[in-house]
Amino acid sequence: MTAGDDTPTYGQSTGPQDGQIRPIPVPATPRDQLSEAERVLLAKREARRKSMNGMLAMSGGLATVIFLIIGFVFNGWAWGWIVFLIPGLMRTYLQHSE
Repeated sequence: MTAGDDTPTYGQSTGPQDGQIRPIPVPATPRDQLSEAERVLLAKREARRKSMNGMLAMSGGLATVIFLIIGFVFNGWAWGWIVFLIPGLMRTYLQHSE
């Protein structure tokens, strides 16, 4: 650096360096400051999320069983693989429905 040049060069910056990530601070909203309607809404969302997580956990195994039934009973091996798309579609729908 020359005299009077206060521009930091690479590696001498006071900001984040390569590979460092600084999260944006977001003030947390304590649950005791929420209104009663907001608490009820959060409780309903949490209950729905828990029930959907159980269904999504079973969906992979259930898709396999349905695929085997379609294959053996209806000889639909060529098109039965479509049932494996259902768990992914369910997960995407549930993520965007909130």
